[in-house]
Amino acid sequence: MTTARYTRKPVYSLKTLGLMLGESPELLLRLGASSSGFYREVLQQKKDKSVRVTFDAFQPLKRVQRKIVDRLLIHVSYPSYLHGGIRDVDSPRSPLSNARAHLGAKSIALQDITNFFPSISRDKVRNIFTGLFGFGSGVAELLSLLVTKDGFVPQGASTSSYLANLVFWDVEPRLVSWIHSQNLIYTRFADDITISSKVLVSDEQWTEIISKVTGMLATKGFKQKRTKLHVLKKGQALTKGNKPEPLVITGLGISGSSTGVVKAERHKIRAAVRQFEAAIESGSSFDEVAHLYHSAMGRVGRMLACGQPSGFEFKKRLNEAKRLGQISLIDKYIAETSAVSDEEVRG
Repeated sequence: MTTARYTRKPVYSLKTLGLMLGESPELLLRLGASSSGFYREVLQQKKDKSVRVTFDAFQPLKRVQRKIVDRLLIHVSYPSYLHGGIRDVDSPRSPLSNARAHLGAKSIALQDITNFFPSISRDKVRNIFTGLFGFGSGVAELLSLLVTKDGFVPQGASTSSYLANLVFWDVEPRLVSWIHSQNLIYTRFADDITISSKVLVSDEQWTEIISKVTGMLATKGFKQKRTKLHVLKKGQALTKGNKPEPLVITGLGISGSSTGVVKAERHKIRAAVRQFEAAIESGSSFDEVAHLYHSAMGRVGRMLACGQPSGFEFKKRLNEAKRLGQISLIDKYIAETSAVSDEEVRG
C-alpha cells in the first residue's frame, strides 16, 4: 500500500468533534484561539553539539492532543514506507524497521528535508484534515489550530510525528509508485528519506531519482538539505575529515545483513548512563533527574531493538539507579514530614 487512508467516518460539525474527543466544543474553541501560549520549550543537544528546540504542551492542550492521536490519527492506514512515530501492532515502525528495509543494498541515497517541522504550516495541516480525512472546513480549521504553534507544527508534541508522516499524503504515493517501478526501495522517517537498490545504479539514474524527490518536496514548499545528500555504493562510507564513518540510517549502522548502534554512539550512550548514575549518587532524587533517565533509556532502546548485549546491561544499570533515586525521594519525604511533626509538637 502506497496511499494513506482514514478508516473512520468524516467529521463535519464541531459538536461531533467534541463528542468524539470527549471535550466541549467551547473548550476546544478557547484552546484553539490561544493554543500557541500552551507550550514550553525543551532544548535538546544534537550530535553536532548544536541545539534543537522542541516543545511540550501544557494541560489541558496536552490532553486534547493526546485524544486527537488516540481517536483520530491512529485510525489512518499508514503506507509501509513510513517509519517514524507510528503506532502499528501488525507492522511495527521504528528506526530499526527503517534501516532494515535497506539491508543488502548495493546503491543507496540518503536525503534530508531542511527546516522540516517549521515548514509544516497550519495551511498544510488544514489540507490534511480536509483532503485526507474529509472533515468539514470548520472542524479542519479548529484541529489545525489545536496541533500547531505560531502557525507551524511544533516538534515534540504528541500529534506532530503523525502530521509529519501525512504532510505529503497527496504527492508522495505517486513518487513512491514510480520509485518502486524502478526496482528501488523508498522509506521516510520524518525528514530523513532513504532510497536504495539491490543492484548498482548509475549516476545518471540517481540524478533523475533525486530530481523527482526534489520536485515532490517543492510541490509542498519544502527543500532538500543539500549538505546531507549522499549517494553511496556498497562498501563506501561517509567520511568526516579523513576518517571513514560507518553508513548510518536513522541512527543505526547497516553492514551486510545486520543493523546496530555504531561504536561511537555506544560510547555516548554509556556516558549518558553514567551521567544519570552520577546524578543519583550525588543525592538527586529520581524526579529531579528523570529527564536524564528517559533520554538515556530512549537511546538504549535502539540497542535493545537490535539485540546488542550491552544494551541490556545499560538498561539494568539505569533501572537500578532509578530505584535508588526513588528510595531517595521517599527518604526526603519522610524527613520533611518528620520535621513538620516535630515543629507541631514543639508548638
